[in-house]
Amino acid sequence: RMVQKMKKRMRKKKAYKQYIHDIFTGYEQMLSNPDLNELRFTYLKEETVLKRDEENQIRFRTYDLD
Repeated sequence: RMVQKMKKRMRKKKAYKQYIHDIFTGYEQMLSNPDLNELRFTYLKEETVLKRDEENQIRFRTYDLD
């Protein structure tokens, strides 16, 4: 039973690390491709949006998905 909890925790940790990795990979893609205006990433009950503002700067916003 304890092993199942540890495995579940490790899966969640791995999924979160992948979420963060995907966000930064997306950011790098937006830096190299000015035509890319918005990217969205979700993890459990949150979503991070990378979006260009009026001055073409990339902004990060994280929202709770309740």
